[in-house]
Amino acid sequence: MTPAPILVAGRWQPAAVADTFQAIDPRCGAPHPTLWPVSAWSDVDAALEAAGGAAAALRQVSGATLARFLECYAERLEARSTELVAVAQAETGLPLHPRLVDNELPRMLNQLRQAAAAAREGSWRTAVIDTQHNIRSLAVGLGPVVVLPPANFPLAYGAVTGGDFAAAIAAGNPVIAKAHPGHPGVSRLAAEEALAALAATGLPAATVQLLHGLSPADGERLVADRRVGATGFTGSQEVGRRLHLAAAATGRVIWLEMGSINPVVVLPGALADRADQLATELAASVTGSAGQLCTKPGLIFFVDDGAAKNAAGAFVEALAGHLRAMGVQVLLGPTARDRLAAAVAGLQRAGAQLHAGGEMASGPCEYAATLLEVTAARVLAAPEQLIREAFGNATLLVRCTDLEELARVLEAVPGALVAGLHSTPAEADSATRFASILLERAGRLVENRMTTGMTLSPAMQHGGLWPSASPPFFSAVGLPLSILRFARRVCYDGASQQILPEALRDAAPEGSPWRQIDGQWRRA
Repeated sequence: MTPAPILVAGRWQPAAVADTFQAIDPRCGAPHPTLWPVSAWSDVDAALEAAGGAAAALRQVSGATLARFLECYAERLEARSTELVAVAQAETGLPLHPRLVDNELPRMLNQLRQAAAAAREGSWRTAVIDTQHNIRSLAVGLGPVVVLPPANFPLAYGAVTGGDFAAAIAAGNPVIAKAHPGHPGVSRLAAEEALAALAATGLPAATVQLLHGLSPADGERLVADRRVGATGFTGSQEVGRRLHLAAAATGRVIWLEMGSINPVVVLPGALADRADQLATELAASVTGSAGQLCTKPGLIFFVDDGAAKNAAGAFVEALAGHLRAMGVQVLLGPTARDRLAAAVAGLQRAGAQLHAGGEMASGPCEYAATLLEVTAARVLAAPEQLIREAFGNATLLVRCTDLEELARVLEAVPGALVAGLHSTPAEADSATRFASILLERAGRLVENRMTTGMTLSPAMQHGGLWPSASPPFFSAVGLPLSILRFARRVCYDGASQQILPEALRDAAPEGSPWRQIDGQWRRA
């Protein structure tokens, strides 16, 4: 069987095959028939050379032209949406409704169009003009961007469809995408439409390139290559740490979104007031997409001080009952199932009590929805063994004796993408205190809602402190600010009008972006 072609320098061509793989249908565990190549370094080298040429050409391309490509591309993907979601389901096992059709597909199209709007309008460049000294600066693209996507979002975080891709293109960078081995067919289908949209809008053909597989060593070599402007990675902490070290060794920029435990705090008043509601909502949050979301609540802290008339016991039993009723769910693949089982077994060895689930099912990718519990005292005695990510449909309850013990145990929680806080109006002082503690660890605080779910708002922050993400300032979601991850700032000191980019000239530029002129933000 001939391996599928790769997209390099504007054409589909045979790979220099170092190895091959097949994607797995998680619903039955059987491999899909297509053989995908793991490329040798010569393919990577060719893609880097082509991307360098595209980057030089893109420096002369207007934001309006980039926007036309992103909009054309979104239209073409929307026209093939039925096929896209069918392939995505076959490769990931994620349900069509509501996950792929109702949630992820609209999000993918929305962020491509938001990136187009940001590229056309131009305020993301944050142009600053000092007319007295004739010093002017703005953000420009970094150069070729490598996109390394996760397993759990084949569309919204896909190699050639996701937020990193959209932001990189909006900044004027070519993209070298490496498809995730869990859903290579989605990436290939999307890349076909990207290539057509490039031709339709006149952008360099090498603006979008696609490799299907790389060895770990070549992946590290790629992110460290001097020709790479930046890398966007979403995935496990294990792989992210290796890529971070490789990129840092040569001073390359890499943006990491990794595993996250996402602590949730339930204050005593909330527990007494709405234990059943919290149990129902948390169960849905833990098992949505089989728990394979980076925002899943992985640690749920509550206080059992005996004052809530056994609300704590009722809460635990209700949550366990919901998860038992959920039963077995299909995970993304055999590796995901095995890693979750190992994490749950490790928590049990460290002293966590099992309330629900904790077992594999007959299917090769199935695992039962799982609830474990441990005391805060035991967590404080062995934090490294008990504060660990269990990626999938499992969560750990942490029972605290009072608010002071809750505050102490939260000190052991590492950086997270998001944290949740549930309280009542009567607990305003405690809520303020614990909101502050949680925001020392998380990039986003969600109050009296579940941590799962995310709005594509310009104000959204989807990043956090190490080891959930790095660097902690910028966000992987929230255009136009997420574009700045793939840009650098350049300064024109004493330059004449004719060599200045349009956004820094005295005349108002196309799109009427916000610019800071002599200390005041102005538009047109």
